[in-house]
Amino acid sequence: MHYTLHNYPAILACVLSLTVACQSPTPSAPGQADFLAFFAPLAIPDTLRVEVPGENDPDPVGDSIPAALFFSVLDSALLQEIAYVAEAGGVDRIWGLRRFSLSLNVEACVVYIQQLWFKHISLLLYNRRKRVFTARHTLAEWYGGESGQMLVGSWLLDYDDDGDRDIVRRVIQYSLLTNHDHEVRQITEETAEVLLWYGERFEAQPTSDTAALVRRFPIRSYW
Repeated sequence: MHYTLHNYPAILACVLSLTVACQSPTPSAPGQADFLAFFAPLAIPDTLRVEVPGENDPDPVGDSIPAALFFSVLDSALLQEIAYVAEAGGVDRIWGLRRFSLSLNVEACVVYIQQLWFKHISLLLYNRRKRVFTARHTLAEWYGGESGQMLVGSWLLDYDDDGDRDIVRRVIQYSLLTNHDHEVRQITEETAEVLLWYGERFEAQPTSDTAALVRRFPIRSYW
């Protein structure tokens, strides 16, 4: 094809248009902006302890999120691990509690979910550049039945002194066991896990002294 001098401005404009299009951010998914609006941007202290509200505690402060919006925006794979409490059609309440930055590209959205007496708090990771939720981590939970319950709480802090916010997650498992003589035995087991922040994600770390973490990072127990 032969190009004359008067063709060049049009060609240059086309090239510039393609360049800008390639560099522009990924468009937001439908409803995503509406969803993020339910999470008020709030600064959090250097150390934050996260627990579900107790029986006599007031409801958490936040904006109520319509269940239809919640389940349409989040990928089902992110909720698969907590399907027992975050089940479409079975959730009583969903609140957007707060939103804060973890890095230049990643924001954390804290969401509270309640189904019957089951209570759950998740940390959702939102990638600003990709404009998508990339991960979910359980921060707090109260779940179970008559034969046993599980209580989860977390601490958000700079655990390894690298300037980033990490997670120390604590779990208390309570169970009732009946022996052959129909005697009931109560068993309580406490564990801890450290998740360090690496760039755009949290990664679980090997723990050599769980007992020390349990003592250092207590959570409220019901037993």
